[in-house]
Amino acid sequence: MENRSFITRGELAQTMSAAQVDTAVRRGELHRLARGIYSTAEPTDELRLQARHEVRGLVFTGQTAIDLYQNQPVSWPLEARHARSGRRTSEAHIRSGIPGRLRTGNGLSLVSPLQAVMDAASPAEDAGFLTEAYQGIGAHEALERDLAVLVTGRSEARGLLAVTPTGTMSKLEQEAFRIIGDALADLPVTVLTNRMIGNYCYDIVIPETEVAIEIDSFTYHALGGQGTTEQSFVKQAWKDNEVADLGWTVRHYTQFCIHGAADRVAADIRRCVLPRMCRVGVSLPDATDAGQDAVFTWHPVFEPTFR
Repeated sequence: MENRSFITRGELAQTMSAAQVDTAVRRGELHRLARGIYSTAEPTDELRLQARHEVRGLVFTGQTAIDLYQNQPVSWPLEARHARSGRRTSEAHIRSGIPGRLRTGNGLSLVSPLQAVMDAASPAEDAGFLTEAYQGIGAHEALERDLAVLVTGRSEARGLLAVTPTGTMSKLEQEAFRIIGDALADLPVTVLTNRMIGNYCYDIVIPETEVAIEIDSFTYHALGGQGTTEQSFVKQAWKDNEVADLGWTVRHYTQFCIHGAADRVAADIRRCVLPRMCRVGVSLPDATDAGQDAVFTWHPVFEPTFR
């Protein structure tokens, strides 16, 4: 038997009868963690979850995963996913199907933060958790990929992400946001940051005029930049293609433009926005509108065996 803090009923049956197991439970010598799983130690939430994960193959989702991500006490009944059929008991609500891109925490498997929120009772109430979960460098890429592998709730997720800021603006993006906001301050438009359009996330969007703006640093966007890869190069091309197909205009401003030619950036964005002012009441399109999957779900450059 493995060196662990729980024992299955089958393992106990090798040395104890069913009556002896029941007697040990009544005496407090054994503690029931879940159906058919016992422990000689006092049961804790962590032990109960670990037993269900290792013995039952559960992957935690919903409020349970959110609690674990936030290092909060776990709410019961727990929420989880299983590769086979789902079921609901007084102790657990188990859904069928396990998405890709699982995370690991304290020896437990968790669905992505996005899948956890979509499996929770009230996704809109957990939008703040998404904002916290998808921050920093690589947050947009992670969010796009997590959206692409959702088992359920993809349409609802797109709607939620359209009104939920994610990612953390870098100093470069903050400066760009200030320049663009000031340039358009006298116009009846909204300048939003870090929003999904179709399959991809954009640094700045102006919904009323269907303008998407990308702020490109040399490191992550220029040929030869330290953070530029074959995958990022391919993704940017298809990302621009998709937003154009959706009827949006995309503008790219480099760090050298933001820092050294702010007046030209301001003039350019006004020149782009003004002729499109008649487009009012525009909502952000989702991937259903795009009519295709995100490039990293099908392009060979994203396969581990590429080259």
